[in-house]
Amino acid sequence: MKKLFNILCILFFASFVLLPLSAQAENDGIVEVTQDEGLGNGSGGTASSKALVVDDAGLLSPSQAEALQQKLASVSARYNCDVVLVTKADIAGTNVTAYADDYFDNNSYGQGSENEGILFLITMAEREWAISTSGHDTITIFSDWRQNQISGKMIPFLKSGDYAGAFNAYAQSCEYYLSRGLPSDETLTNEENGYAGEREEKGPLDPVWGFISGLIGLISSWLGTSAKRSKYRTVFEKTTAAGYERLAASSGNNADRFVRTFTTRTARPTERTVSSGYSHSSTHTSSSGHTHGGSHGSF
Repeated sequence: MKKLFNILCILFFASFVLLPLSAQAENDGIVEVTQDEGLGNGSGGTASSKALVVDDAGLLSPSQAEALQQKLASVSARYNCDVVLVTKADIAGTNVTAYADDYFDNNSYGQGSENEGILFLITMAEREWAISTSGHDTITIFSDWRQNQISGKMIPFLKSGDYAGAFNAYAQSCEYYLSRGLPSDETLTNEENGYAGEREEKGPLDPVWGFISGLIGLISSWLGTSAKRSKYRTVFEKTTAAGYERLAASSGNNADRFVRTFTTRTARPTERTVSSGYSHSSTHTSSSGHTHGGSHGSF
């Protein structure tokens, strides 16, 4: 009878384990983006009339370029930050970072008083790419680590020749980081150390699942302690101290003696300093005298 009861408890426990797993599978990979976060006021706005997709290298079909233009225009209007993509057949050996910065400045990209915006440039002859960021908020949001994450998602597509896939990854990544708004120094540090909390991404736990999780914990604890308790029922109360007397006699004389002591000293590590004004983002100055963040590489 007891075994049957334990089996029923295990089946009951398993049924509750499978329910949250199936619900989680349906929600995996979904990133909710709200319109009341980010750089802008959350009210959105009309699509930008700027050419946010400049495909001079002809890497996209007309339909792909149009769809991407609409996507970038929507993100740019929502977060008051121009998100730009530029492809070039070649840049005549010019430094790719300088070219990206100058292209941003000379074509009047950027929104607001600080010209908030981000630009991704790819040049086919040199097989190089560059990211250029402008404006205090944009430079801060797109930290060096986050830029590395964006390029890391794009490079496999670039190497395989799937340019539409690479540029869509760029658009989605920009939208995601802009939706999170200005990060705290702690958030950026956590990301760089590899433990950005999932609690920020998934939001508060549903009360129903919280109750179920607690119930599962109680059942699993009861089953575990019941199984172990049955193994230790061989100990019985003794009415005399005869056994303890024999144990004391056989153990001999015991004593603790102080031998020596020593002390070690370790220098306390100093806190890492963060560049002034642009947390976790390295910056430089373009030929026109504007401050830009950014990164570059090859593919």
